[in-house]
Amino acid sequence: MKNSPEVVKDLKRELEECQAEIKELKKREKELMEEKARDEKLEFAWAGNLGHWEMDYVTRKVHANPLKLEALEYDPEKDFFSIEDFVEMIHPEDREEANQAMREHLRGEKPVYETEYRILTRTGKVKWFYDRGKIIEKTKGGAPHRIRGIVFDITERKIAENKLFDSEKALKKSNKIMNRMMRIMAHDLKNSLGNVVSLFEMMLESPEDFSEEEKDHIMRELQEASKNSYTLLENILQWASTHKGSIDQKPEKFYVASVLEEMENLFKQQANQKQIHLIHKGKKTQQIKVAYDYNVLKTVLRNFLTNALKYTETGGVVTLFAETTEQGVLIGVKDTGIGMTEQQILKIMKDKGESRLGTNQEKGTGMGLLISRELIEQTGAELVIQSTPGKGTKMAVRILGIE
Repeated sequence: MKNSPEVVKDLKRELEECQAEIKELKKREKELMEEKARDEKLEFAWAGNLGHWEMDYVTRKVHANPLKLEALEYDPEKDFFSIEDFVEMIHPEDREEANQAMREHLRGEKPVYETEYRILTRTGKVKWFYDRGKIIEKTKGGAPHRIRGIVFDITERKIAENKLFDSEKALKKSNKIMNRMMRIMAHDLKNSLGNVVSLFEMMLESPEDFSEEEKDHIMRELQEASKNSYTLLENILQWASTHKGSIDQKPEKFYVASVLEEMENLFKQQANQKQIHLIHKGKKTQQIKVAYDYNVLKTVLRNFLTNALKYTETGGVVTLFAETTEQGVLIGVKDTGIGMTEQQILKIMKDKGESRLGTNQEKGTGMGLLISRELIEQTGAELVIQSTPGKGTKMAVRILGIE
């Protein structure tokens, strides 16, 4: 049977296609063999996630996998680099360490070149790379000629490591503060409750030994000791809530005057007992509105007022205030008391608050302001303290933004 021209033409086309496929397969096989040989020469059992790179130490040219160039936001078809170009891309803080790693390998001090470094992309973004390579060819004189290696983009790993490091650092700091606070609280609570127990025992053992005046005095002591114990327990619970990781914030919109009036009524009797003038300039605060956690603000102001009354002499003045600034709203307490030094203020800002006796020998724990600072920071506000020894103190929470 005689083949038609069309059948012969089809067979010829199929044969050419088969030959082309075979040629392509051989080409790929050759490339794979070459790649394998290069890997074996490098003694690497794997390849980087951005592929291989090679530098010619004589011509100073660098050949990098397109993935690496794309990761650095360059065009593999248009952008070409020298060794110096790549060195210049390395973050200034890591450049010397990376160069030193290469020098040690080139001098034969290290079997391979290996380093981690930050590198800047075309647009200035920072990435983390891991490089590993070695000399694969030398000149006739024995100097390094070709160096080949692999590169990994380890940016995500580094970000995770840094987050873990920051979390661990914060946890250690928190645990250190917690241990110190628990020791202080346990000691102070034991003393405060011990005073209550001792006074009760005195009264119960021989009540007939005390005059009515002495009994009144003991009852006032019991009241003060009980109040101190209650305040301490309240602070412990509040402080514990701030160390759950974050407090349960409940921001709401309200006029500042409402919380200041509530604080004025709450502390009026205590101020009168010490003959201190407690002032709230209501008219100036009537129109100021904020979006903040109402209960947090009350807790902070209670601590501010407790300290102001404690460290202000009889006849002094304690003022509740609110004022608007370019940075937000300042809400707080100022007094004409004994004031604080810069060192004492710094201790409060660095979790090292300390307790001092008040102007009437009132006792405290030093916890109130530390708790207030943590509450303020966790709710996105700022603690402001201004004080002059012998003249008074101004403490405020700065709420960013005005309603």
